[in-house]
Amino acid sequence: KLNSLNIHNKTHNWICNYLNNRKQCVVLNGCSSSYITVYSGVPQGSVLGPLLFLIYINDIVDGIQSSIKLFADDCVVYREINSPSDVSILQSDLDKIVNWCQRWQMNLNIRKCNHVHFSNKKFELPTQYIVENITIKSVSECKYLGVYFMQTLKWNTHIQQSISKASKMLYFIRRNFKSASKDVKETLYLLHVRSILDYASIIWDPYQAYLIEAIEKLQNQAARFISNNYNPFQSITEIKSLLGSEPLNIRRKNLRHKFFHRIFYNQTGIDSRNYLLEPTYVSTRHDHSKKVREYNTNTNSFSKSFFPQTVKDWNLLPEECVS
Repeated sequence: KLNSLNIHNKTHNWICNYLNNRKQCVVLNGCSSSYITVYSGVPQGSVLGPLLFLIYINDIVDGIQSSIKLFADDCVVYREINSPSDVSILQSDLDKIVNWCQRWQMNLNIRKCNHVHFSNKKFELPTQYIVENITIKSVSECKYLGVYFMQTLKWNTHIQQSISKASKMLYFIRRNFKSASKDVKETLYLLHVRSILDYASIIWDPYQAYLIEAIEKLQNQAARFISNNYNPFQSITEIKSLLGSEPLNIRRKNLRHKFFHRIFYNQTGIDSRNYLLEPTYVSTRHDHSKKVREYNTNTNSFSKSFFPQTVKDWNLLPEECVS
């Protein structure tokens, strides 16, 4: 693997020496086991370890016809299925990954392998996939990098899970930091509660009123706790205003706009040419100079998703905000 990357001579030998002749033992309550030789893997907690792991798995994508995404030890393979041949190609790609793992002595966790079909329509083609002679489970939703994806591409599950997790954390903070200062309470809320509700929110930002209200309810509870104001006759809007807390749906909208701005100016790894097209018409009176062609949408789920919705927002912004 190192040779294929033109890593030779002293650097190659140094890395080999770094990985060879390693031993480890287990220490528990001051008692240690005998040392055993480690024949594989990289030292945990090292700076070089993650880089060497990436070098080791980087060629798993070679020969794969479907799209494949890697993040640490997570691997996702996906393909648009329009015919039985697409199913066969995807199965062939899975077989290639299995062969790669066997060749390089990497074990797949079959229990964590599953497949999900994303569509709003009833799917007629058989979508049974096999990994290491085991049919992997078909699921209606899956969790990837902390985000729950439903097969209908709705975000209800993720939002409900986020609300539940944030609510438990807020309860913990309220129970253990009742007498803390306002600044400490606010810091705890921002770090441990709002961060949960912010995570990947540019993707799942809901348009349904009941979901927006359910998320905002948590911030309302936190605002009363932070300000120590439980007066039912004082408006929660006023309390949040005094704290400088904007509604979370406005915050999510601003986060979408900021990320879109970065995409537009190619400040991310996303190729804007794949998603943003020049407009068919620009009004010199009403449009700014950075106008983007709006998407044609047929469903609420798509029209309210990141690109279609944010393109509409973007086109309504003043010139100074898009420059």
